[in-house]
Amino acid sequence: MMKRPLIIGILFLLLSAPLPHAAAGDTSAPTKESLIKAAYLLNFARFTQWPDDAFSRANAPVVIGVIGTTPLRKALPSITQKKVQKRPLIIRDIKKAEDLKNCHILFVGENLQLYDGLDELFKRLVMQPTLTVSSRPEFSLNGGMLNFVLIQNKIRFEVNLKNIQRANLSMSSRLLKIATVVH
Repeated sequence: MMKRPLIIGILFLLLSAPLPHAAAGDTSAPTKESLIKAAYLLNFARFTQWPDDAFSRANAPVVIGVIGTTPLRKALPSITQKKVQKRPLIIRDIKKAEDLKNCHILFVGENLQLYDGLDELFKRLVMQPTLTVSSRPEFSLNGGMLNFVLIQNKIRFEVNLKNIQRANLSMSSRLLKIATVVH
């Protein structure tokens, strides 16, 4: 089992690696950007604390839901055999509103097929301990919690602590040290 300082070290290495330009025509393999985002999602899960009632039983899995179209889907198999706080990690496609109720992390892709927009999605999630993550512009300013941003050709993330607290979640200060806090 990896120690937290080692996990943080690995995360910093991922952060410091510049993103290569995508190879033309290669659509089968996940991009480096998608693999980095998948690693972030894994660490978001590891460094987030959910309320006890967010899980139906002691060994219930941590569920990462994905809604909308996103290149991240190709990279998610790279984290599916990992453990999070002694729980298995599973990935689910969110196709209908009922799928949201057992979702601990929700990645919102570039378009929303199920909802008219983010406002409708956030209304469904109100009072639910679901960590919302995206790469959409200004996601964390418009109701989301964590948002991937590209800064100097490197993937970073923004965090909206107010939205995280509203969902009765807490994040490790170690993770927050490398985030940009937005209000």
